[in-house]
Amino acid sequence: MTIDLSFANSVPIIPAGNTQIQFVLVGAGGTGSCIIRELCKVVCQIQSVTKKQVSIHIVDFDTVESRNIPRQIFLPEEIGMNKAAALAIRYSSAFGISIKAIEKPFDCQMVNKLKQWNMLTVIIGCVDNAAARAEIERCLEYNSKTQAASIFWLDCGNAQTSGQVLLGTTNNFNLSHAFDRPECPNLCYQLPSPTSVHPELLVARAEELSSSRLSCAEIQLHNYQALFVNQFAATIASQYILELTFTGGLRKFATYFDCKTMNCKSLYTTRSTLSQFQH
Repeated sequence: MTIDLSFANSVPIIPAGNTQIQFVLVGAGGTGSCIIRELCKVVCQIQSVTKKQVSIHIVDFDTVESRNIPRQIFLPEEIGMNKAAALAIRYSSAFGISIKAIEKPFDCQMVNKLKQWNMLTVIIGCVDNAAARAEIERCLEYNSKTQAASIFWLDCGNAQTSGQVLLGTTNNFNLSHAFDRPECPNLCYQLPSPTSVHPELLVARAEELSSSRLSCAEIQLHNYQALFVNQFAATIASQYILELTFTGGLRKFATYFDCKTMNCKSLYTTRSTLSQFQH
């Protein structure tokens, strides 16, 4: 029997030094509406222990429909409201923190305009189409190619009962820039983007190419999803966020799960594992 020592041989991911943290949640549907509550908990932890300024922006142009309930975390009273606005109002009140809603499709310039000196930006992608992922991917171009990243993309995706959470910083991953010491690393500074690990994320599905764009609810009808699959993705993503921005020690960049079999597997930040994704 072969023992997997990947985790034991992995090294922690270190973001660029920062005094501000900006979370940009792109997509407020199935997974996005689950993750926002957990994200607020992380923000409260950061603010209670550190002096860092932390902000949350939720980006979504869609409105709450009756068929979104109960799979997505919305209330009957919120039907007809913009999804981002509904979540921002509810959770800013519940946690006493500032959350801003951007009620339009995500654009890379949103992050560029919000970006400030000494700021760590974590873009949490909870989108259901290739075009939105391509736009998020563009944001990684602002990262330095040779230093610790200041912009991270955490992508959440799922099918019927399974899914994945992927963390990345660059579209042109180079192993020589990934670690503090390439041959015998202690720290990890750069990660391949989610679309470098899974290029198929940029391939539009048939329903995305429809002349009349389907809503998230309609796409769910075409691709039936288990009731709790979004929560699985949100829970895993929340742990990534906690370790990346608060507790430290994050040593994985991809996690795959199946809520039916209860299996979960991760890829860790070892030199041999990351070498598979070098351009």
